[in-house]
Amino acid sequence: MFARRFWSIKYVCAVEFPHRRFPLVFLNGEPGYVINQWIYYMIDNGIDQSLLEERIRSVLHLYDYCLARYGNRELSHDESIAIVGDFLSVKKSGTDRADDQRTLGLNWKPARRATLTRYLAGLNAFDTWQSTFHRAERMNPAEEHVLTAWETYSEFRRREKWDPMLHLFPARRDTKEVFRHRLPELHQRFQRATVNLPKCFPLQAFVDLVEQCSNPRDKMLYLQLFGLGMRESEPLHLFAEDVFGVTRYGEARVRLDDPDTGLWEWHDADNRRRVTSRATYLEAYWQNREFRTSCPELYRLLPRTRYGRRGGMYVGFKGMTFHLGESPDTSTLGHEAIWIDPRIGVYFRRCFEEYMHENFYGKPYRWPFHPWLYIQQDRKGFGLPMTIPAVKKVWARSMKRIGLDGLNLGPHSLRHLAGYYCASVLNHSLETTQALLRHAYPASTQIYYHLSKEAVRVRILEAAAQSADIPLAELVATPESAKLEVPEHWTRA
Repeated sequence: MFARRFWSIKYVCAVEFPHRRFPLVFLNGEPGYVINQWIYYMIDNGIDQSLLEERIRSVLHLYDYCLARYGNRELSHDESIAIVGDFLSVKKSGTDRADDQRTLGLNWKPARRATLTRYLAGLNAFDTWQSTFHRAERMNPAEEHVLTAWETYSEFRRREKWDPMLHLFPARRDTKEVFRHRLPELHQRFQRATVNLPKCFPLQAFVDLVEQCSNPRDKMLYLQLFGLGMRESEPLHLFAEDVFGVTRYGEARVRLDDPDTGLWEWHDADNRRRVTSRATYLEAYWQNREFRTSCPELYRLLPRTRYGRRGGMYVGFKGMTFHLGESPDTSTLGHEAIWIDPRIGVYFRRCFEEYMHENFYGKPYRWPFHPWLYIQQDRKGFGLPMTIPAVKKVWARSMKRIGLDGLNLGPHSLRHLAGYYCASVLNHSLETTQALLRHAYPASTQIYYHLSKEAVRVRILEAAAQSADIPLAELVATPESAKLEVPEHWTRA
């Protein structure tokens, strides 16, 4: 696994940045050697692969700017300590504008504040490492300042919703590291975008989104993203056997679990029952040695979180927290998902049966030679595991068909729709919504807990009527609340 991960990192450096050879003029010593040392240091400390790429990208973009502005000459002392601030200014405003007389040829668009924050964090991490291990002069010097009483109080309030070690906060040092080059500290109201783009998919358009799909696979995908409140990557980790039965209400039973550490029950070559992690199951049962040269994607399968970021097999996984207790029934090994609306679960079961008949039944033994539920259906890669780019293409086509491609919404908007549906249509509490969306902390659920103005008005009127002991119909004429209108064939027996 380490070798595969390391080669994926080398692939990022060599392919994504082919014109860069790491001659970083602001580095101390041999540049390529220093960069490789830094990469090995981050790997040895268990850094996440996405964060690793982000930090490498920040340093390489700084080099691009340095090379475009100063060429290959050595920087002076003043230029070295100003390079980070100049770089952030250029990133903030963009390059090659019509009113800019100095053209750098980088074609950078203006970056958002959040992007600048990540770039600065990556540069500071590299700068700290290089000054510690190579005694190089800091590009972004830092000083330690004592926090004011207000800053200490603000930090405490910021942590109280998510920090499980909050009781140790008074023992923390009341100091902070202040860098010379840093983003200006703005009030929270100034950090918001000037135009709030809609994140939540329109409820009234969801049925059209599903109905316009030409195959049951895409319908299943959308039904799960909304009905189970899943992230767009999570359905791609499901095994075909994770859809394992029918509830007494007619819904499909779906098992969710961690793609690496989640428990899985299977039978080995000697027909012995085994209960192991999903990672062990894949490594032991799905070697697929016959595909070593003909189809490398299917050779020696691993959890899809362990593949290189540039390959189609990679799928991220953010993690789930399961709040609901499980029954002792062994068929539910893992964690059974709860449908937000049972009608969606019923229609998902019908689409699943159609999907299995079309793509799995009557096929060769062990087809499709991997355990995952969602497969590609194009002629070139038919049967291979579905990829994130394929999901995005399917989504783009669907949005264009229903005329919503101008809203700039992604598949994740269906998870936001699930939060809206729980809050404004079903009137669930924040705690119930947190359990359905599988969040660890209520603060995460608040991002998805969209309350509409109509829902708030109705709740205020209901409270007023209850306090006055008057029926709501006599107090005021309330408008019809939003609801999900599903076609009859979704729930037909």
